Amino acid sequence: MFGLFRRSGVGVDVASFSECGPVRSENQDHFFADRRSLVFCVADGMGGGEGGGKASEMVCDEVSSAASCKGGFLERAREVDEAVRRADRKVKLYAEKAGFSQMGSTATVFVVEGEGARRAVVGNIGDSRLYRLRDGELSVLTRDHTVENELAGRSGPGAGRAAFARRMSALAHVLTRAVGVGEEATLDWRKVDVRAGDVYMLCSDGVYGYVRPSDLRDALAHRGDAARMSARVRRLVAAGGAHDNYTAVIVKIGDLA
Repeated sequence: MFGLFRRSGVGVDVASFSECGPVRSENQDHFFADRRSLVFCVADGMGGGEGGGKASEMVCDEVSSAASCKGGFLERAREVDEAVRRADRKVKLYAEKAGFSQMGSTATVFVVEGEGARRAVVGNIGDSRLYRLRDGELSVLTRDHTVENELAGRSGPGAGRAAFARRMSALAHVLTRAVGVGEEATLDWRKVDVRAGDVYMLCSDGVYGYVRPSDLRDALAHRGDAARMSARVRRLVAAGGAHDNYTAVIVKIGDLA
């Protein structure tokens, strides 16, 4: 866990955790959090494939190398984008050499400008997420790439839509896109305006899959530093009976100018 970091009049408080959970024998999640470059990443290895933990490790290793970019905000974002593409190629090559039929990982990355911290970008592929708490409201800034999500919009309104949703529940976490799977991995990017007091949380599905959104909101809205928020979320996941690995990086923005 990290303490408060001051840069260009902006305080960035960061904390993180990554747990195997009580059921899985291996933690296939990895994360990267660098307060100097303000680059953050959570990657979740595909549990149904082989070498998922290695795939997520490759993602975070490549993002780590991109974080050392000496350029400005946009250069760092471009380097992170290319890093995920490099990880995609490396995962596919590793899988081919190892004889794995499928090996992949999600990737959610968050890059904060730094100078005044009024801009950021988020990119994702798979179903790891970025949440934002602002003025007491919790919102998801990423879109899951799952069969359920891709097909839900095709269902009809009313009862027909509800029935379709029930049939799709078994496909909630079947990914349609991931690093190392299919064609070249492409992150979905979104611009984010950053404000003092914002709290951002990157996390794997092992977090949000076992905690109600209202409880997540309350945990992140409670007064205290990122470490205390992290501990609250961690306890909620454990209490929810987590059957998966669970990982989160919490970034709290505070204006210290």
